[in-house]
Amino acid sequence: MTTMCERWFGIPQATMRLGILKELSPVALKLYVALWYESERCSTRELTRTVAQLQQLVGGCRNSYTKAKGELAQAGLLSAEPYGTEGFVFHLFDPETRKPWPLDPKAKPVYQRKGSTPLVTSPTPSRPTKPSRIINTGTDFDFGHNERHIAPSASGGEQSLRPLTWDEIGK
Repeated sequence: MTTMCERWFGIPQATMRLGILKELSPVALKLYVALWYESERCSTRELTRTVAQLQQLVGGCRNSYTKAKGELAQAGLLSAEPYGTEGFVFHLFDPETRKPWPLDPKAKPVYQRKGSTPLVTSPTPSRPTKPSRIINTGTDFDFGHNERHIAPSASGGEQSLRPLTWDEIGK
């Protein structure tokens, strides 16, 4: 028996039925398709990928991926959390509810026909398995200025900081 497409992957039908795909920009659509491809390949709806890895799959300009991630998040199709040098942790959402799938990211959602008796699923919504990684904690950049909130010294005068020497920096 032969099939029309021997090797294939899918995206949720609701994205087509609800007209979500036609509202997406070309780069957002490419990113969405690439993430579902990777989701099927790795059997999970939680993926960690860099922009470079995604560019290898579907091309595009590096800066356009920032806009595409925001567009997909606003459409309720995913969330993307920065994960340091490892890129982003993407969580693919159920397009009908625009929320995370109610199962563990590695559990396969079961298709239910409209009007059928709902199947019992996990009562707890999925939680990310990877913690979000925050880089440069404690640094506050406000319009290009680094605002350090330093408490005044006990004498009430200005704090004097001794500059470091090259020998001290190299240690």
